[in-house]
Amino acid sequence: MSNLAGSDWLAKTLVMQAAVERDGETLRGMGFRPAFYDYATCALFLARGADGLPAREHVLDGLPDEAVAVRADCGRVIAARATLLAGYERHGYFYTREAAWRAAQEWGCAA
Repeated sequence: MSNLAGSDWLAKTLVMQAAVERDGETLRGMGFRPAFYDYATCALFLARGADGLPAREHVLDGLPDEAVAVRADCGRVIAARATLLAGYERHGYFYTREAAWRAAQEWGCAA
């Protein structure tokens, strides 16, 4: 067991897991992008700012009209559809927040 605990692989994996637990940047570095999934329509929407550019966090202002329940006259989203889930997209697949964190921890340095 002491050989395993002292291995470079295990050390790197433990460092990566610690980074995942404390740093949201880790998810972005592993290819996860903030997104919303509408489970009523099975539509996936990447999080975007009001300017249409990809957002670094979950923001509602860039959602298309079909994902918005109420939008103010100025364009800000007041309420999104109740069927939206916040999570992450990676390679075209949607991950809940918990699933993305779990995947990042399990994949470790190999991802």
